[in-house]
Amino acid sequence: MTSLELKEKRAATWAALLDLRGQRVDGKFADAATETTYRKANEDFQAFSSQIIEAERFEAQQREMAEAEHETRSAKEKGATKGKDPAQGMSYDEVFWRYQTRGKNATLSPEEMRILETRGTSTQHTATNSLGGYTVPETFSGQLENMMKWYGGMLTACRSYDTPRGGTMRWPTGDDTAASGEIITTQSTAKTVLDTTFGQVTWGDYTLDSKIIKVSRELLQDEDVNLLQGVLLDNLSNRIGRKINSVLTTGTGTNEPYGLTTVVTNGTTVAGAAAITKKELINFTHSIDKAYRYGPNVGWMMNDTMLAYLRGLDVGNTDTVQIFYPSLVTGEPDRLLGFPIFINNDLTGTTAGVPVTATKHIFFGDFSKYIIRRISPVAIERNDHLYWETLTVGFMGWTRLDGNLINANAIKYLKQA
Repeated sequence: MTSLELKEKRAATWAALLDLRGQRVDGKFADAATETTYRKANEDFQAFSSQIIEAERFEAQQREMAEAEHETRSAKEKGATKGKDPAQGMSYDEVFWRYQTRGKNATLSPEEMRILETRGTSTQHTATNSLGGYTVPETFSGQLENMMKWYGGMLTACRSYDTPRGGTMRWPTGDDTAASGEIITTQSTAKTVLDTTFGQVTWGDYTLDSKIIKVSRELLQDEDVNLLQGVLLDNLSNRIGRKINSVLTTGTGTNEPYGLTTVVTNGTTVAGAAAITKKELINFTHSIDKAYRYGPNVGWMMNDTMLAYLRGLDVGNTDTVQIFYPSLVTGEPDRLLGFPIFINNDLTGTTAGVPVTATKHIFFGDFSKYIIRRISPVAIERNDHLYWETLTVGFMGWTRLDGNLINANAIKYLKQA
């Protein structure tokens, strides 16, 4: 079933939920059968939501594969175009993956090696070596970005800033919000001096890798259906993506990035140790100044289990205020109190379906103020010599980045009592 068909079914279920909700009197249904129907519809809605996520991911992968196949056919039919070699009609992407899964001495012609080495040793890409450190095609970075959207949240919600080299990066900051002008009642009076104070936020340079994947030379020689290309794409991008999201979420700032949970300050502490009310959520949004409650990166960030708990606030309550609204448009996130929801399962979730005492569960604000510094694109290296005695080849992906918050007023967290 396609994501569109699933969304139509979820929309119909949502309409049924609203109709049933309207039948309650003082928050209760007239009979047990109607209440059972309501709970079943709510379970169906959650199931459709999960199926939509999986269907959209599968459809995105299908589109990527179709585009890749189209590019390959076009390259062979049309020959030289941008990024193609005139003599061979091969793209850099094609040569790169043939090298990774076959080895440069196995099937690559001199012209194909020229394509690989020219791109790999370009002055734009310094992290290369003779053992296979050729720059990974740009499409791989897109693959990693796409994967992050499904199990991450940080690369989706926050702002990325690319720098051409490592070392310390400094970002000037200033807070003049407490300052105001003055009224002059007497002419020729000397004016008051009120200077602006500046500060700075710094970023470091951290290397993250996928750890090594070992593949036997026998498999490299025998496999002939691009299985390894798919395995390397999925496993390497997922490994790096998970680590990126983890350190950008919970990093302590000591030998790793300053994660969101480390640098963001408290906006609201709710009254209950294991409960949150709708009113507390509304008050929490207003702990963020109005200046930071508008923009494409403004929203909520939480674990998926916490979202399930908040959605439950719409079930079985006497009030008629609906706080959760499902997305009916492909690519658009669901919304809570009108703001988009970014799911990040590296944040602490519920235990036994309820919030955990004294825990930072929910973040809200303008996530463009958390800057992800990206120093290098993702690279993949092949090493034919490290495991030579066992006839095994090693593959590893890596990248360099850091993260930090430039404005403590822009994002806050809600904490349990």
